Amino acid sequence: MAQYGKSEYWDDRYTRDPEPFDWYQRWAALKEAVAEYINKDHQILNVGAGNSRLSEEMHDDGYQNIVNIDISRVVTKQMEEKYRDKQGMSYVQMDARSIDYPDHSFDVVMDKGTLDSMLCGEGST
Repeated sequence: MAQYGKSEYWDDRYTRDPEPFDWYQRWAALKEAVAEYINKDHQILNVGAGNSRLSEEMHDDGYQNIVNIDISRVVTKQMEEKYRDKQGMSYVQMDARSIDYPDHSFDVVMDKGTLDSMLCGEGST
């Protein structure tokens, strides 16, 4: 059984397969729903960011304040290096179960896995 809650599982996975991966939806399919609730000047926390292209594509669309956290040190290093030139977008190794930011640091907390599931479900638009 996969140990999704363990950083070692994700470190190993991202070491073996560093290619970007989006579980269900890409930004193009999500942006209309996201834009309804998130302003481009909001401070955004993206939990469990992995190596998804979501933040890159959001940044390219004008969302300039994105902090991405992931339990895997391997993937956060990979992504920090890949996007070092993207002003206002950062990657931090952090467990979403123990977020180390002061209260009210962010306007929005995104969990793409949950968003994907909701938008892929029965009755979604």
